[in-house]
Amino acid sequence: MKQKDRIYGLDLMRAIAISMVVLSHALYIFQEYNNSITQAMQVIGVQGVEVFFVLSGFLIGGILLRLLKDRDFTVKVMLHFWLRRWFRTLPLYYLMLLINIIVALIIGYNLPQEIWKYFFFLQNFHEYHIPFFPESWSLSVEEYAYLLAPLCIYFWFIFFNGKAKRRDNLFLYASLFLVAVFFASKIGYYTLTIGEPKSLDLWNSNLKAIVVYRLDAIFYGFLLVYVFKRFNAKIIKLKNKLFILGMAFWLIVLIVLPVFGVTIEKFPFYWNVLYLPFNSIAICLMLPYLYFLKKPHIRRSKVIENISLYSYAIYLVHYTFFLYLIRLYFDFKSFSLFECLVCAVFYLVITYLLSKYMYLYFERPITDLRDSKFVKSKFV
Repeated sequence: MKQKDRIYGLDLMRAIAISMVVLSHALYIFQEYNNSITQAMQVIGVQGVEVFFVLSGFLIGGILLRLLKDRDFTVKVMLHFWLRRWFRTLPLYYLMLLINIIVALIIGYNLPQEIWKYFFFLQNFHEYHIPFFPESWSLSVEEYAYLLAPLCIYFWFIFFNGKAKRRDNLFLYASLFLVAVFFASKIGYYTLTIGEPKSLDLWNSNLKAIVVYRLDAIFYGFLLVYVFKRFNAKIIKLKNKLFILGMAFWLIVLIVLPVFGVTIEKFPFYWNVLYLPFNSIAICLMLPYLYFLKKPHIRRSKVIENISLYSYAIYLVHYTFFLYLIRLYFDFKSFSLFECLVCAVFYLVITYLLSKYMYLYFERPITDLRDSKFVKSKFV
């Protein structure tokens, strides 16, 4: 998205999401201070990733919907879409993967035998296998969504021979199909695990972080962009009420139901099948209000925009690379609360600066190359 086309509310949403993730991981510094606040922050970190999923679906779905409506959805169009996505996401991922591998070898960390899976985003495709570079699990979900969605839209385009009364209906059919398939995958997981032990640890590793059970989180964003474009005037009129409804729904799912005893041990169907979709729907309801949010004072909006711009670099830098390194040199368990606070501030500032320079001197030049006449001339 060009600077002049940036939407403040979506930048704010992305900035909040990455802040939630980073702050939750910063809790490792306070590992000797386990209380209700630190437990709540862990939940917030998970929600940061869920916000990213819905936001990615909304933005990428919008691109695909525009491509479908503006031209015939051909193989050439799919290749162009994939090229632009991969220029945006793969170079920095592979750079950080290689850096983490090199650092691990230098410090004597034993790499997993199936390290090759990380190069194809297979480390958590259908089973949990991420003892290394654990934050990469969400990137696998996103990459397979980017791969699968255009193929599904292409199928519907060919099936209707491109002659549906409304092209956006083809997009809707494809989106509904994708949501249904991966919602059903969670039902399959629940069915296969009936009678097995239930715990949040198993849920985290065997369901929440597995690609074949999580792709619908992004495709709810596709459904949202269809509704957003089709009923734009009504969305604008109802955006405040939708936000309140979404926030209330989110709080019920995250806080009220667990407080009242809706645990995975007692209600496995709810947790394994309904919890994550309900979570995504709540975020979808809140997004329109943020989309139309007016930009505040220019200084404040610039800070939000920068965090948004650096968010991908922040996500890849902050945990395995930086937090793991500093915990090799500091014994956080021996720190006082004040020392932990100082260390946390240091961690956040250096993470931001590292990510800023990673964006300016690696990520942005790559995307500039993507947008160059050379790339356009070959695929447009």
